[in-house]
Amino acid sequence: MKITAARHLSSSQSSALNPTGFGARSGALTLTAALLLLWLAAGPGYTAAPAAAPEARGIWVHLTHFNPDPDRGKAEVKAFADRYADAHFNFVLPWVTSDYIAALTDPAYQTNQPTARWDALGELVRCARERHLQVHLWYSFTDYRFARSPDFNPRHGGDPAWAARRVTPPAQAGQSPQVTSPMNDVCPMHPEARAWQLKQVDSLLDRYPGISIHIEEPGYGTTGNCACDLCRSLYRKIHGTDIVDAINSPAAEDFRCLGTTEFIRALRAKLEKRNPRPIFSVNGGPYWSSDRKLGRDWKRWAELGWLDYYASQNYTPNLEFFTRLTQTILKDLQPCPVFIGIGVKWSGGETPMPTVLQEIELARKLGAAGVILFSASAITDSDLAALKAGPFQAPADYPSPQR
Repeated sequence: MKITAARHLSSSQSSALNPTGFGARSGALTLTAALLLLWLAAGPGYTAAPAAAPEARGIWVHLTHFNPDPDRGKAEVKAFADRYADAHFNFVLPWVTSDYIAALTDPAYQTNQPTARWDALGELVRCARERHLQVHLWYSFTDYRFARSPDFNPRHGGDPAWAARRVTPPAQAGQSPQVTSPMNDVCPMHPEARAWQLKQVDSLLDRYPGISIHIEEPGYGTTGNCACDLCRSLYRKIHGTDIVDAINSPAAEDFRCLGTTEFIRALRAKLEKRNPRPIFSVNGGPYWSSDRKLGRDWKRWAELGWLDYYASQNYTPNLEFFTRLTQTILKDLQPCPVFIGIGVKWSGGETPMPTVLQEIELARKLGAAGVILFSASAITDSDLAALKAGPFQAPADYPSPQR
């Protein structure tokens, strides 16, 4: 939808263009007459606000943000879409887990995912579309799991053997490393686990046609993963040693990227079969060298042309540090579009709204293709008003994919 400068005029300015209703009775005003009336009404020095250039303006949101009660929850979803559309955002990223997908049909998972009883995600997709907001489903195929997750539940097609096994360094010299199975991660080295995760994404695409997919931190949740039986067997075949003894080596880092890369490749191919121009993205930190230790090989995926954008989580209230992080990621990933993630409030801290406004302007000045704020639970009505009065004053179209 093309946005023109005329769309941004206030009601009083619009009335000034046609104070007598002449256009309604005698046809449209000529351009010259319209400009003359505008000048007379507004006085010398008036300049119409130009339409903003296309840029991404996103918000990450958890479905637990909404009330479990169907009536109250649906009203909150509608209000959410209205608030962010009115504040000139152009896309939303709702958090979706395998538990939520299971809870849509299995009451056993609805205790942890109560909004699945009335499908908060479906309501959000519908309301967002009514307000011309894109929806990018925010999904992790590895992390944020627990022992009862459907990924490990045979009744849902899962398998406990897919759980990553973590290596903990010895506390003292001479001791052996410990290998545990906290069941927080799915190991993507398992072909069956990758196929199962692709099936979950397929079910979302079937249920909510037209959505896009955004993958959360595509790799293991912590260092020390993975030393499951399959990883140990494959690593020994390739390197002749036990990965437990080499878990932090460069060779193990390369090995960890194999399963994640294959999943991203397969998912990209699947999306392209559904839509010749999908929007597919991942997020993570600003430093590829650090993220790659967890199997998050996003720089390589961008170079292969698999990503339509990368969202870099540059969460800091320090403007100087924020600038350095942004410059680093923009340089490392060019020409892949980068959306800068700004942490309003996260597990490690928070950024005051005046600083958030400055960071948005900085990201724009440095050449980012857009920003995503984390997350909706931390943003107040006054924050949205400040955004709309500041860097989001004029609406902006979501940028067209470059491919």
